[in-house]
Amino acid sequence: MRPSTSKVLFGTLLVSIIVLGGISLCPAAETTVEEITTSSDSYDGRKVSVTGTVSNLKFETLEVGKTYTIFILTGKSGGRIKVSASGTLKLNPGQEVRVKGIYRKVRTTAHRYYFNEIEASKVK
Repeated sequence: MRPSTSKVLFGTLLVSIIVLGGISLCPAAETTVEEITTSSDSYDGRKVSVTGTVSNLKFETLEVGKTYTIFILTGKSGGRIKVSASGTLKLNPGQEVRVKGIYRKVRTTAHRYYFNEIEASKVK
């Protein structure tokens, strides 16, 4: 028995959405700030989930009006890593948070280079 054309089209559409839409079936790697900083090559470009304390909190606005939040996430053993997130997050210095996002050793934009940073998709 052959699958109907509508089932084949639905399957193809679902796979296309997952691949092209950026939906990842891979969970974020649970790790620590210290592990990322000591093994940065193995985490480069990967989704990570880390917990730490917020410091050096800054809120910025680009010329086009887009806002973002930047802070340092400090791990339990004192390791530090920069975090950037879209929007103005309601955070306070000293607050403990869990950050989920993509770690990049080097990230470039049109005019800047950023080093050893997590691009956060969630901060709780």
